[in-house]
Amino acid sequence: MKAINWLGRAIILSFALACCGCGYHISGSADTEPGFQWHTLYRDDVKTVAVPIFANRTYFQGVEFRLTKAIVTQLESQSPYKVVPRERADTILEGEITRVNLRTVSRDWASAVPQEQLYLIMLSFRWRDLRTGKILVERRDFEQTAPYYPTLGEDVFVGEQLNIERLALAVVQELQADWGPRPKPKSDETQP
Repeated sequence: MKAINWLGRAIILSFALACCGCGYHISGSADTEPGFQWHTLYRDDVKTVAVPIFANRTYFQGVEFRLTKAIVTQLESQSPYKVVPRERADTILEGEITRVNLRTVSRDWASAVPQEQLYLIMLSFRWRDLRTGKILVERRDFEQTAPYYPTLGEDVFVGEQLNIERLALAVVQELQADWGPRPKPKSDETQP
């Protein structure tokens, strides 16, 4: 009996993991077929993305290289898009880091040494279709923070790296397709 219970749980868990990354939502309006439909979270009409190194308008050098590399890694692992050179790309993701800042959240009451600090990165980016020139996504002053703890021996690099990884994932998630209603297929496209 325990083996069957374990097997049932394993099957449910496998199904749940297989569904990750798929958009499962209720649709229905005057223009759409009502009911549940499976759709990817990302655009169907885009296959490739070019990602040039982001510009850096701050005094924090090297952040742009690590951020661009993290975005490429997240695109390749979290989305169906392939990162390719601009000459072969359907779209291009360009951006610039506009601000990097360190904020002190708390200090030791006796020595005034920072106990917790936030590493902040603000950027603006644009995702553009190279075939049509249409802007697919544009964000200004897109901000991400990450904490680090100098009193625990963590230096600013720890906060920077954690923030870069979080920011890269957030940028890739912004490239997800809109969840608006999908049009009904034309009568000649439907199968009997």
